[in-house]
Amino acid sequence: MSKKVIYSYDQIHELVKKMAVEIIEKNCEIDIIISIATGGWIPARILRTFLPNSSTTGLPMPLFSIGLINYNSKDQLLHETLILQELPAKLELTGKNVLLVDEVADSGGTFVKAEEYILSKNPQKLYTGVLHLKSQSRFKPDFVGEHAGNNWIVYPWDVKE
Repeated sequence: MSKKVIYSYDQIHELVKKMAVEIIEKNCEIDIIISIATGGWIPARILRTFLPNSSTTGLPMPLFSIGLINYNSKDQLLHETLILQELPAKLELTGKNVLLVDEVADSGGTFVKAEEYILSKNPQKLYTGVLHLKSQSRFKPDFVGEHAGNNWIVYPWDVKE
């Protein structure tokens, strides 16, 4: 049975922290974080706080985003995931360890498209992380904050009331 679940910023913060601990425990070295706009922006930014600085530069990891959509303005699933915003042309991913972040893997279509796009840029390793993984998602990220079943999730940045 599906239900509507509303999350607070504090709950999101804890889920991201859990993901970061897992990434660190698995000794994943990350060079660049890429969020899937727009839902992945906030989790990616919080992850950057919890993850260690770059082992090569000692600086915080750079953050970039790609814009993809999987739903129309009426929350109906599109036939095909669309890329609306690509990464900067000068961004070099060859030989880099990339962490791709989004808030939810619902159908998984967005992650499938984003993974295909990033892999075409020849990173050394592509890790994926999501706050919530839905049961029906065909994409299984490397790092999951929480399994969400089939619940309808409302994030604090999406609340309109």
